[in-house]
Amino acid sequence: MAGILRDAPQDDASGPRILVLSDSTAAVNPKQHPLQGWGQALSELLVGHIEVLNFALYNASSRSFYTHPFIRVLNEARPGDIALISFGHNDQNMMEPDKYTSADEFRAYLELYAETLRELGVSPVFVTSLARGTFHADGQVSNGLRERADIMVKTASDVGVPLVDLNRWSEELWQDLGPMAAVRLLGWFEPGQHPEHPQGKRDWTHLNTRGAHATAAWLLAQLSDNDLLTADVIPQRAVGAVLTDDELGALKDAAAEQEAALLRAESWLGQRPEPQRKRQWSWRAQPEPEPVAPRPVTITAPRAQAIVGPLVSLTGACPPDTDTLYFFVGTRCIGTTPPGPNGAWNWRRESGWPAGEHTLLVAAGRGEDLTNTATVDFVVVTHVEPPVITTPSDGSYTHPRPEFRGTAQKGVRAVHLLDDGVRVGESPVGADGQWSWSPPRTWSPGPRKIEAVAWVASNHSEPATVRIQVHGIPSGHLAEQLRRQADAPFTEGTHRPPLLISSQRTAPACDRLESSVDFPVADWAPITFTVPSSGAAYVTISAALHTTAGPSATVWALWQASGGYTPASPARGLSAHGPSRVYASRRHLLSGMKPGERVTITPQWNINAGTKAQVHFSGGQLLVEPA
Repeated sequence: MAGILRDAPQDDASGPRILVLSDSTAAVNPKQHPLQGWGQALSELLVGHIEVLNFALYNASSRSFYTHPFIRVLNEARPGDIALISFGHNDQNMMEPDKYTSADEFRAYLELYAETLRELGVSPVFVTSLARGTFHADGQVSNGLRERADIMVKTASDVGVPLVDLNRWSEELWQDLGPMAAVRLLGWFEPGQHPEHPQGKRDWTHLNTRGAHATAAWLLAQLSDNDLLTADVIPQRAVGAVLTDDELGALKDAAAEQEAALLRAESWLGQRPEPQRKRQWSWRAQPEPEPVAPRPVTITAPRAQAIVGPLVSLTGACPPDTDTLYFFVGTRCIGTTPPGPNGAWNWRRESGWPAGEHTLLVAAGRGEDLTNTATVDFVVVTHVEPPVITTPSDGSYTHPRPEFRGTAQKGVRAVHLLDDGVRVGESPVGADGQWSWSPPRTWSPGPRKIEAVAWVASNHSEPATVRIQVHGIPSGHLAEQLRRQADAPFTEGTHRPPLLISSQRTAPACDRLESSVDFPVADWAPITFTVPSSGAAYVTISAALHTTAGPSATVWALWQASGGYTPASPARGLSAHGPSRVYASRRHLLSGMKPGERVTITPQWNINAGTKAQVHFSGGQLLVEPA
């Protein structure tokens, strides 16, 4: 940074203020000390010189921040302020639909922030997301946020907003330091090292105090280079917070010492010293007491043969007199950690695991003596294959509530569905790799591009794509108006879209059952409707079922129709077999009915336990629509 920097305080009201709009990587959270956000560090470095208003929120994305927290920014902003806008971490998280944004939506929100703030006389600055300090097994940084950063770079150029590429800077910093040195600037604390984290913490996403101050100092230099701040208003302590070559060298030296200690520990494996015995005189010889087996080392996660991602976290317990836990692959020591309170431990590698099968040995150590060990086998997946969409076929016509079915590779627990880039739902994947999903509401006629993305831990696949043509009457067409008139009895005279719903939110009493039971309808009331002119209706049943019964037990959420009508598919509901959980919906077409006839759909719970079982319901829903 050029120019002479002073520590003389300035009048906060006379100069620009800095507004921080971001997620937890910049947020203020005193309870998480010594974790610290770079926005919090800006406030500390600039106190008495430039006022910093930190609006950053935990778990915020560009979408979730705009809808409510941004209102506070608008009410407090004033002309001349500088707004640092940094999102991306949570925008890419499909697991949270209210946070996730598609690439186009992310760009649209960035443009909205810029336009709205400029109208208030505020200067927006795009700051790409801090790169996570995660590494592949080969030592290369795994920067999963670069795609979002590139969108921000392109948007900044298109709309003329100054850009600070924090993502690129942090990626290069982590790569220069390497895994063991990089974590010394991140939220990486051993058990007992900090009172706020007695069990320790291994966090690659957030910064510690030193990392936050170094990041804030670099950001200030970038604002000066972009002529948004003059050098004379930046205090000297901010300049002193920049990482120097000497400090980087010290971090690398400390990491080298750590690696050397791991090499020394490798010689201990298999070398257990014989216990020393007290000298015994023959005429006073006593039988030696039976040796007391030491409390074993245990591994609680991952379970044996589990399929995990490369950043898997391990947990367990150890004897209370353990000094350090050592982790071995073969004869190579790859890491250590002290135990936490009560012998509980958790550990992660500084870099990711390579793909494939691994056997990890965990040894409890006292000094240079490894007292006892435990092993676990697991499989690491670094590449996730796209799921297969078996139906509907590409280019086919579908009805307004199409059902998507397919398969996914072993280890995939969920498949997420996107409609033209917008997340619309997800489906659990069964043990056999099968998945299925239907939209919760009917779709309007026209072409749609549906993508399916598979996830294993934090890794996701490229999307599998199917293009379909939803069949139906175009909105506003005369045929639609006539159809509504013909189906008017179905809606019992209302003008809302034809939809009849029955819900049961109070679970029936069902604990420790030993025989087949049909539950009364209770507050899950039957639905009676007038058959529409098509002679058909869709019946959808949704339920949440959980049973701890043995493999012979079956739990059903069923329905039956009056008049002897049955759907084309023989199964009229959902089932959970053995000890399992089911959170799902099933939709059936009930056809061949007489138009104008009154038909009643009766929902029902049923259990065939066979053995003692404990069953839980979280409620259900029955929905009827005209076909």
